[in-house]
Amino acid sequence: MEIHHLQLSLVFFGLAALVGLYMLSRFYRGLQRRNGTMLLHGLFAAAALGILIYYSAFESSNNVPFASIVFFIIAVFGGLFMAVWDKVMSRKMPRYFPLVHAGAAVTGVVLLIVFMLNHP
Repeated sequence: MEIHHLQLSLVFFGLAALVGLYMLSRFYRGLQRRNGTMLLHGLFAAAALGILIYYSAFESSNNVPFASIVFFIIAVFGGLFMAVWDKVMSRKMPRYFPLVHAGAAVTGVVLLIVFMLNHP
């Protein structure tokens, strides 16, 4: 059985989501975010987005999940913003920042799943 690029992308997004949920639980308990965990989360998400963009670049038809990619890129910029805010500027992060970031990522995953179901 062959795994498709979109399925592999979802696997990596799932791994990124698991690490993200761990970081979210630490954030709302008032614990410090760890650099290694943030890096692992970012690497999983970057691998997933890279696979998705690779698939889209070499797709011969117009069946490309543009909406999903847009939401993932919004999540990327949100994650980078939070990392700079927290680690570089050492400022207290507002409590809604991680929820906006996660909301964009979850919307991207849902749109990707809908795309996969509609385009076999």
